[in-house]
Amino acid sequence: MGLYDRNYMRDRQAGSNDGKQMLTTLIIINVAAFFIIRNSMFDEFALTINYGSHWNTAWLWQIFTAGFLHSGFSHILFNMWGLYIFGSLVANHISGSRMLSLYLAGTACGNILFILCNLEPQFPMQLVGASGAVCAMMAAAATLEPERRFVMIFMPFSPIKTTTLVICYTVMEILFELSGDNSSIAHLAHLGGFAGGYMIMRFYFGRRLPWDPFRSLFRKISSAGAHPGFPPPPRKTTQQQPPRPDNRSENNSRVSQRELDALLDKLSNSGINSLSDYELSRLRKARKQMRGEE
Repeated sequence: MGLYDRNYMRDRQAGSNDGKQMLTTLIIINVAAFFIIRNSMFDEFALTINYGSHWNTAWLWQIFTAGFLHSGFSHILFNMWGLYIFGSLVANHISGSRMLSLYLAGTACGNILFILCNLEPQFPMQLVGASGAVCAMMAAAATLEPERRFVMIFMPFSPIKTTTLVICYTVMEILFELSGDNSSIAHLAHLGGFAGGYMIMRFYFGRRLPWDPFRSLFRKISSAGAHPGFPPPPRKTTQQQPPRPDNRSENNSRVSQRELDALLDKLSNSGINSLSDYELSRLRKARKQMRGEE
């Protein structure tokens, strides 16, 4: 069985085109809505919460439509820039339909969390923007491309990994919300977007995610809580182990079909974190061989 004969590789291959096309479509819809939807039509599609309104049937569509509206040029500029940057990473892994569901899930989860925490506001509130969807894209990018690095202009530690960027941004949003920040930024919608993005990626990929923050967290907790006097029980496995030469200089040799199958079986069963640096280098070499680069 070859590299691109496997289901998880077919999903990624299809996503490289469909996902990018859907991403472009979402950006075009946002820009078009910014110039077309005005005045009373804007109020109809924006998420509006009034005092004592409790559950409003209009929220059923406003939860989604508010994610395509923006209040000003700088608002849509920064959101579309973030959507493009992180969405481009995610589009390499998922199809167009999954890209759309990720966008809508981030929007809906962010707006729903905001509603639940503001059922009886002191004054009418109106929520618009694709920030929840952008945060969902950030969370998805971290789970799929954890080692990708970004150069941040205003951060002292740069370049920064995707996982570190998302964790820092999430902590900042929590602190801003707990501090009672009176700005017009809906921090709860951002946090809901992160949650929505993680849940939709967990639903689609399960244990195959290259990085899962909760899996990593539980692993650290369990290892820290292990009794120092008793070593952890040995892990049993029945999966085929890829052949590994004693001399690492043989890393330059061609990857056989048998070695590739063993590597892909281990990747499918245990996830990418189970592969050693040597095994990852052999997998990359196999990919170059199949592309004819070697």
